[in-house]
Amino acid sequence: MNQDEVIAKIELAFQGVPQPSEITLHVAEAHDNYDYGQDSEHRKKDFQGPWQEVPEEHIENCQCALTYLDPVGFRFYLPAFMVWYLRHYKNSNKVKLDNALYALETYSGEPRMEQYKQEKFSLFNSDQLAACAAFVAFLADDRSGMTDEEFAERIYYDYWYKYH
Repeated sequence: MNQDEVIAKIELAFQGVPQPSEITLHVAEAHDNYDYGQDSEHRKKDFQGPWQEVPEEHIENCQCALTYLDPVGFRFYLPAFMVWYLRHYKNSNKVKLDNALYALETYSGEPRMEQYKQEKFSLFNSDQLAACAAFVAFLADDRSGMTDEEFAERIYYDYWYKYH
């Protein structure tokens, strides 16, 4: 699968995913900074609409948010991060960390972390899991040196291959 085909697969699989109302992108980013007391203020910064239209600046400025999202927010924002990453991962001025890829670590063999990640993916259907697997597989095959292809390859063969 090429980059455009992976993006199309992600867009189709996550079409119509509902927007979170509790732990949104800016709330999750604030939680990364130990700011737990002003969720309603941070929520006001969030884009309202489909994940496909989340402004790139929001993704760029909230790179740590994926870790702090609940399952509803994770299912909504992860595809936006994956598509953004695929469009920009070769631009080191935009992409400082491979957070979209690292969010797909499942911690196979580490029971506590594995359970935590299973909860994160608990709302994903089979098409959404397959889209994540396609994303990981694409990056595992990438040899540009602009992504962590060794990490992608490891998590693909540890877990994601079964959905691809």
